[in-house]
Amino acid sequence: MRLSSRILVLAVLGVCSGADTGPTLSPLDPEDKVALRDHPVGCRTVRYLDSADGQVWWAGMSVPNDASVTNETASLRVLADVPGDIISDLHAAGVIGNPLYEFNFKNSSLWLKDWTYSTNVTVTEKTEGTSLLVFDGVKMGAEISVNGVVVGNATDQFLRYQFDVSSLLVVGNNSIEVAFRSEIDCNARWMACTGGWDWAPYSGTSQEGAATFSKGIWKSVYLAVLHPEEAAVMHLVPQVFYNGAYPSQPLTSQTTGDFEVRTRVHLWTPPSSAGSRIELSINGSWGAQNTTTITAQPGDSNVTLILAAPKGSVALWWPVGSGEQPMYVVSATASNPTQFSTEELPYAVSSRSVAFRTVALVTGNDTDPDYVSRAANEEGTELHGMLFRINGAVIFCRGANVVPMDEMEGWLHAGAHREMVSSSVNANFNMLRVWGGGMFLPEVFYDACDEAGILIYHDMQYAQNGHAPQNTITQRAEIQHQVRRLSHHPSIVLIDGCNECTVVMTDPTTSIYATFVLTVLAEEDASRPIWPSCPAKGWSTGVHKLTSMPNGNPLTTPDTKSIRCSQIPGALCVEVHRPKWLGSGFTAVNGHSSLSPGHANMPWPWLWWGEFPSSIPLQLSERPLGPQFRNNFSSESPGATVMSSFESMSPTLHSEHWGLHGGAPEPASCSKVRCSTQNAMSQRNYPCDSEIIVYFGNTSGPLSDTGEQAFKRQLFYCMIAQGLVVKQNIEDTRAQNRFGTLVWQLNEIWPTGGWGSLEYGNPRFPGQVLGGRWKPLHYWYRQSIFADVLASCDTTGLCYVKNDRHVAFTGTLTINHTEFTSLGVPTTLHAQDLKLSAGAGVIQWIHVPQLTAVDGTRGIVEAIVTDAVDGSMVSTNLIPFVTPGQMRLLPANATVQAETPLDVNEDWVAKVFVEHVSLYLTLTTLTSGRFETNAVLIRPPGRQIKFLPSVNRTKAAFEMFARSLRVEDVSRYRFPAK
Repeated sequence: MRLSSRILVLAVLGVCSGADTGPTLSPLDPEDKVALRDHPVGCRTVRYLDSADGQVWWAGMSVPNDASVTNETASLRVLADVPGDIISDLHAAGVIGNPLYEFNFKNSSLWLKDWTYSTNVTVTEKTEGTSLLVFDGVKMGAEISVNGVVVGNATDQFLRYQFDVSSLLVVGNNSIEVAFRSEIDCNARWMACTGGWDWAPYSGTSQEGAATFSKGIWKSVYLAVLHPEEAAVMHLVPQVFYNGAYPSQPLTSQTTGDFEVRTRVHLWTPPSSAGSRIELSINGSWGAQNTTTITAQPGDSNVTLILAAPKGSVALWWPVGSGEQPMYVVSATASNPTQFSTEELPYAVSSRSVAFRTVALVTGNDTDPDYVSRAANEEGTELHGMLFRINGAVIFCRGANVVPMDEMEGWLHAGAHREMVSSSVNANFNMLRVWGGGMFLPEVFYDACDEAGILIYHDMQYAQNGHAPQNTITQRAEIQHQVRRLSHHPSIVLIDGCNECTVVMTDPTTSIYATFVLTVLAEEDASRPIWPSCPAKGWSTGVHKLTSMPNGNPLTTPDTKSIRCSQIPGALCVEVHRPKWLGSGFTAVNGHSSLSPGHANMPWPWLWWGEFPSSIPLQLSERPLGPQFRNNFSSESPGATVMSSFESMSPTLHSEHWGLHGGAPEPASCSKVRCSTQNAMSQRNYPCDSEIIVYFGNTSGPLSDTGEQAFKRQLFYCMIAQGLVVKQNIEDTRAQNRFGTLVWQLNEIWPTGGWGSLEYGNPRFPGQVLGGRWKPLHYWYRQSIFADVLASCDTTGLCYVKNDRHVAFTGTLTINHTEFTSLGVPTTLHAQDLKLSAGAGVIQWIHVPQLTAVDGTRGIVEAIVTDAVDGSMVSTNLIPFVTPGQMRLLPANATVQAETPLDVNEDWVAKVFVEHVSLYLTLTTLTSGRFETNAVLIRPPGRQIKFLPSVNRTKAAFEMFARSLRVEDVSRYRFPAK
């Protein structure tokens, strides 16, 4: 490119040499890109055309010159990364600034243009068979050409495209072009949160009435080569079915019945190979086998073979915390019995991992044998409740909602997805919901959930804001492709039609979810429960009543109103979204600018804003619990908006803007597209003023201050406040008959005022750690909120111990009180032995009158549950009786230093020192990993806290840990150092 052209492009962007364009990302690991791949088409040869395989791709466009340059056109051509996206490529080329820095995500002057990706592929010899050009994923409308000949369009981000290019390839160089064209109609089949959501950056651009942000070849590209008389295995789809009686008690090796794996092989045969003989062999790693020989039909066809898994031949797969997760492999081979000798390998081999478990979405009282007998022959669902039985065991599902890990698909990171799942397991999660406004996630995410025992509640990728379904050939193909791609995963236990779109059969705009989306899904997969939407009331017809699995009949729902059940006064709801707490008090693109208290009350407060009630202390009431009583499931609540740590937020902002209010005038108004005046923090989704004021009051310090220390104080208070909102809500609902709590949300898509308990998790972005740094709330999930056995109390002396294990629990409960004015020696108020029967949903109510004398301003209560079997601490719960702002703390003067190990493979330890009791002491570092505990009560003189790195234990990694290690607590910012 000529220098004048490069200067012009930079001028168009408002970027020039020496400008502050934000941080650059660390180098890409090609192996991580490879780990993001889908399973390829099964054929003789797969030749990947990805950048990681050495293929060179370019992205090019033409930019009209500005008026100051006479009659010239400045062309821009940058090296592209495939898989990737154009914004990532422009940033990597140094043409634009970091898209998440300041207001850069608003600048669409380049990426919104039409771009063409191109590469040259060398073919050394002409094949006599068939060559398929396969695109696993293309985002936004694109025209695809080979050697100048258009082979087709890509219009759906979630559909794999393949083109027979046999007649177009020549020996030598072959050009492939993917030309993105804004005039190509896509029916908005791209990630719904592209271009903005209430936790994602708003680009202000749109197409077809839906927001847009970036485009590109976001998944792998390859050539699949078949020889003559061969067929390609397009999908291998093993689905596990249980042939035993309905289990209403946990299965054991003695009571488990037989399974079978119905394995469907989807084939594509070129016309030239029609009539050829294909020998298909299916093998299960537990010793099962089935073989057949077919005559190939031209085009698409499929064959189903059954693998038996009789009792005793396989072990059960359990959710994490309930048992082990044994995985097995189903493999398929295709060969031509007339073409090769028996010693030669088959020409196509595909394999998938499977596991054996039963799953039922229970909406009736299946503890009643009469109900089980009756429901066995009925369809639809009941309104008794909503819970999951896995292998006959009632599971208390706890976890959170997952959103995409990045707005730019080119920044997706395989290791970050695995670490996000690991962080979920280590915080006592057993379920994640894949939210319907994002994407079908990379294969590595589902594999990690299978291996770890994380259950998945999965939305189809439909949401509001222009992303409703249409009954088209393309969308039918999308649904089929994704179900065939994912249905082998045992972790996926429920699939629903859409996010927050009540399905009313008399309304064509929503009945389509039942009549089209889920009907196609049920045709493809009858091995797991399906659900109309999230949330929903259930089905009238179309599913087996005991399990909620498809029965082949038409799917219909009982809903008559298009609003959600929880918004209808007096309605009986088995599944709810809300309550949620929205950050308020500062004008921003989301939330409320006023601190005036407000809520929506239908029939209970389901959205709070302004100075909301703190819910401290709890107000408990005794009630009987268990699956035999009416119950419900919360699939998207509670949720509270929150910022991230200084380490995460600060790299996206100029230092002048380090502060909750951005160091600039507050805009008079904001919409999702723009604010009346520029303020970087007004674009970071939600403010946090209201949460901080509710929990810290006038002890929080000025929220308009700027600078490093002020920003650290504000962000710390914000994160602690979010944790307290969610903690109080879940402790309250765990004393109610709820069998699922999936918090909104798990992860952040960028450093912002979002909802996550994990920070933005792209380790290539400065300040971020692999999979997302744990916020205080995430540590509290691990310590108490989502523990199998939890104890909590209120100020009247009423306490409960809840057992949500599916086995009996014996142990001890100890309730301590720590005075802030003392040296921190705890006083035991109550101790007793515990013996709780098998859960989930088993509760023991306890009265501790000593708690009525506790002054919450002078001390804090701690409830500790210990397991009698091994003496381990099951949960330790700090129970505040007043807000932190009301507590009479003394300056803890906390300090921390890293203890240098003799060998980096030994424990990495942070030594914490305090002079007085330290409340919610939190450690932070730039090294990827987590602390064994955090946001805790520390008594004088301190303690050691281990750090568990998620990266290789190198000397450099430890030095980063030690150098960046810092400490904060409530008293640090109340009594600043003089």
